[in-house]
Amino acid sequence: MKTRLFVPTFLLPLFTLACMAAGSALAAEWKNLDEAIQKRGTLRIGLGFATPPMNFLNDQGEPDGFDADLARALAAKMGLRHEIIKVNDKTRITSLVSGETDMVLSNMNHTMSRDAQIDFSDTYLNDGKRILAEKGRYRELKDFVGKRIAISQGSNAQQAVAAALKKLGDPEPKVLSFQNNAECFLALKAGKVDGYTNDTIILAGVSGGDPAYEPVGEVYSPTYYGIGVPQNQSAWRDRVNAALRTMLIDGSYQKIYDKWFGEKGRYPLPPAPPLPIWAE
Repeated sequence: MKTRLFVPTFLLPLFTLACMAAGSALAAEWKNLDEAIQKRGTLRIGLGFATPPMNFLNDQGEPDGFDADLARALAAKMGLRHEIIKVNDKTRITSLVSGETDMVLSNMNHTMSRDAQIDFSDTYLNDGKRILAEKGRYRELKDFVGKRIAISQGSNAQQAVAAALKKLGDPEPKVLSFQNNAECFLALKAGKVDGYTNDTIILAGVSGGDPAYEPVGEVYSPTYYGIGVPQNQSAWRDRVNAALRTMLIDGSYQKIYDKWFGEKGRYPLPPAPPLPIWAE
């Protein structure tokens, strides 16, 4: 049985105006997210807690990692307070679509499929996907044809590794999904899978540098980390990009990068081409 809302005839004009006002207020805030954030003064940042060294909880139970440091620095550069909202690989995009977060900075690769749901900032970090496996057992990607590969739920590595293995002759790649990256590594150590794939940076962080395991072979899929923002919010996206650009110019981005990935950082990376800086 359907339930109908009864509104007395003499109240219809007021009811209609109230609905229009509420709808207009919501639409105005959605159309002007940048203005809404500036008025609010607080930036709601979606951040993962389970993908070291990009994002994790430290021994004090506080958000830490490259993403966390960059998120705080960007908020400060924009003159905003910030609130950290926990997301994971499965909820990163939905938190933006639902309006729960204003931006997501959480090891998210900018892909075409994701771009159909949200918008992205300029690239803030480059990396690439490889497969972590028992040291000395495999030499190249082709060695994983017919093997069991672990991926974290919500990671685009699922499609990427399957496509790469099919090109190498694997008719039905065995890609097994786990709740998070820590479970993937545990599955590898327990012998439930033969390899675990994700971005090279994430593999290093999750494995904690365990000498019994190593990333094997070549990068089979490049990664372009971007900051996710709601769709059709160009003014807000421009403000995020301007803050990122300023950090690249004034050296504050490099300090954060060196802390985590520099030659003397916690997880040294091979030298990479500098990120592009748009001209004035």
